[in-house]
This record gives sequence, structure tokens and C-alpha cells, in this order.
Amino acid sequence: MPSNVRTTIIVVAAVLLLSLPALADRTPIRPGWNLFTAQQDVEMGRALASDAESALPLMGTSDATTYLSALGSQLAAHAPGDRYSYQFKIIDDDQTNAFALPGGYIYISRGAIEAAENEPQLAGLLAHEIAHVALRHGSQQVSSAYADQQANATRGRVSVPTAMSRLNLRFENNSPALKYTREMERQADIVGAQIMRDTGFDPRLMTRMFQNLVAESPRMTADFFQNHPNLTNRAALIRTEMQNMGGLPSPLRGDSDHFHTVKNMLETMASDSDYYPNTGNRPDLPSARLVSYRGSDLNLRYPDNWAVDEEADAVVLAPDGGYVNGSLAYGMRISSFQPRQTRYYGESGLVTPGDRVQRSTLSSATDQLIAQLQRSNPNMRVARSMQSRTVSGEAGLAVELSNDSPTGGREVDWLVTTLRPNGSLSYFIGVAPQQDVNRYMPTFEQIVNSVRFYD
Repeated sequence: MPSNVRTTIIVVAAVLLLSLPALADRTPIRPGWNLFTAQQDVEMGRALASDAESALPLMGTSDATTYLSALGSQLAAHAPGDRYSYQFKIIDDDQTNAFALPGGYIYISRGAIEAAENEPQLAGLLAHEIAHVALRHGSQQVSSAYADQQANATRGRVSVPTAMSRLNLRFENNSPALKYTREMERQADIVGAQIMRDTGFDPRLMTRMFQNLVAESPRMTADFFQNHPNLTNRAALIRTEMQNMGGLPSPLRGDSDHFHTVKNMLETMASDSDYYPNTGNRPDLPSARLVSYRGSDLNLRYPDNWAVDEEADAVVLAPDGGYVNGSLAYGMRISSFQPRQTRYYGESGLVTPGDRVQRSTLSSATDQLIAQLQRSNPNMRVARSMQSRTVSGEAGLAVELSNDSPTGGREVDWLVTTLRPNGSLSYFIGVAPQQDVNRYMPTFEQIVNSVRFYD
């Protein structure tokens, strides 16, 4: 063998040997005993996420959510174990909170992002939550709760619907899927540090982020402390793991201008009266806390600073000050409409029964309702065409209308409709002045998403 080739092989081998400790010496942590498969984690997380998103004020697609998803995806690419399609969403709340649901559903509050001083600190919080998902802590806790309740639970797999039904598993503070042990917190710190290092961040900044959150304790949600037991030796634990991995990563990722642009935007939203109007004739913004309402044929959730007014033919949800000059200016009206029966024809005669008839009937019934609304509101116009959606698991339509507002200027009337088995059309109209509608639309979405019909 030529000497230059032998020298090259020796050099490459030496480089490989020098790089091994960073991988081989890291603390090995594997998920614990679990009744569920990784795919069932996704199923469980999806159900809990649907429940969570009907109760939480989420920010829609924006520069902030796009940035968070990009940063989270970079970190999740280095998570151990099963591959999940991680989703990252922002809770529009100035209280500091963060949590992960099984299968990769991760939520960070606006207040938590504002508490971060730089991008590496935010990355530390995300890495910690990703670690909970990768180590399957949520479904592990559900498994333990189910085993405690069912004597034969250790004999085999159990379906997610069965476990959720028997445990009455929902998105709430004391849910087993969110309630971690101190050992799980220790594991999430270690694996989070590994994810941080592999993504190029200084793992020690995870500790700094948690220190910031503790300093924000007056704004910290109580359930964050309950679901994330504090570790007094967190800094020492992460320093030890960093030494096990061979020290700081190289090259080291620093701060980013994009992070500060997003943070400044969120802080502006929190302080700008155009976003948070609560002066003059404007009511307080919808609360992030939702409460339940049970009507004659449905139940739903609505902000706890709104009141329910049960009229003869409708239910109105509105804040104090939601009525202006006797007309609803802020809130939601829920009622039903009886459409005229019509016949539908296809290209070659009468359409056969099926989804096409259902969609056509829903569209026609919604058109009839809009026509009736316009008769009593001559300045009402269709601003955006109908979009398909679901209501309580059934086919629905959403359409944006524009009308004169009792506050002056124009308002947005967000109309959602769905047909009921008796042929009536149930509908929901979220109302807000044009300049305020972006602050109310997430609440309107939450209310409709939470609707459950009885029949």
C-alpha cells in the first residue's frame, strides 16, 4: 500500500476516534414502559390537540408562527427515537407557558417567547418540550394511569379511544398526558441538552431560559409549575451532560435578528392599543380562559368574561359593552334557520343521493339564510366566498360578510353554517368592527370548534 494512502487512512481514523466520545459518552435515555405504539402517540396527541385548540387562543399563520415552526423543526431533526411530524403553535397569551402533547404537538405562549432574551434560550425551551415528545412521556403517563385502573392492562395493547374514554382523558391541568414526574423532567433536560448541542446551540442557555421563566412567576400559569416540576440542580445536570458530549458544539450558533424581529412584533401587539383595545366604548378583549355552556341541543365553550343571553330564537355570547345602541357589535349570535326545500339536478338529470346532494343542499340553505339577513340589513355584502369546514364533525360552510357596524364604519360578520338531521340550518355569526376583527377571529374559531350537538 502506498505510504500516502496509508497516512490518509490513519488521519481519517484518528479524526473519527476523536469524534466518538461526543456521541458515545452522552447519557443514554430510552422511553419507559408504554401500552401504546408511536403511531398511537400521534392519534392521542391529535385528539388532545383538537380539545386544546378549542380552549386556547392561538395565533393564526404569521411571521411569528412561521419562525417558531422553522426553529422547532431544526431542533426536532436531532430528536432521538421515532420520527414525528412536529407542529409548533403560539398561544396568544401574555402568561408564560409551554407544553407538549404526545405525537409532536408543541405549544408556546407569546409570554414565554417574550421571556427569552435570545434565540438560543428559546431553542432551549423548545428542545426541552421536544424531548418530552421523543421520550414519549405523555403516553407513558397515560399508560401508568390506565394500568392503575385496569388490572389486565399489561397484557397487551389498548386502543387510544378506549383509554381516553375510561380515563376521561381531556386537555386539562391534571391530565396524565401533561403531568410529568421529576425524573421525566431530568430526562427531558438531558435529552434537550443533547438536541441543543447537535443543532449547534450552547446547552447551558436552556438553564438560563428556565431561570427567566421562574423570574416571570407572577405571569407563569400555575399549571406550568404543576406539570413541570422544578429541578434545583438543573444547571449542574446540563453542565455535566455537556462535558459528557465533549464540551461546546463547534461552530456555535448565536443569536438571530429574526428572533428579535418576532419578539418585538409580539411585544408591540401586547402594548399597542390598536391590538388590545380596552378604552372608550370598546369592551375588554376575549379572555383566554373558556367556560362551558350547555343549551337545548348543543354545548360549547366561550370566554369567561363574556355573558350568555338566551333569547327566544337565539343564543348570544357577548362581552360587557358588546351591544352598542341596542345592536350586537362584539360577540356571537347562534340560531337556526329553516330553508325551503329545493330539487337539484346534475348534468344528466336528478343527482343521486350522496355527498354531492348534501353539499349542494348546505350551499343552497346558506344562500337562503344570507338572502334573509340581507333583507333586514340592506348594506350587508358577501366579502369572501364560502369555504368548507366542519362543525361538530359534520360538513359546514364559512363565509365572511361585511355590514354597517353600530360603532360606525364597517364590521365583519363571520358566518358558519351546518345542516342538522331535521333539515334545519344551524348557524353562528361572529361580529366585530373591521378594525378589531383580527383580535376576535381566534375566539370565534374556538367557539365553533368547541361545538358539540346532542342529536
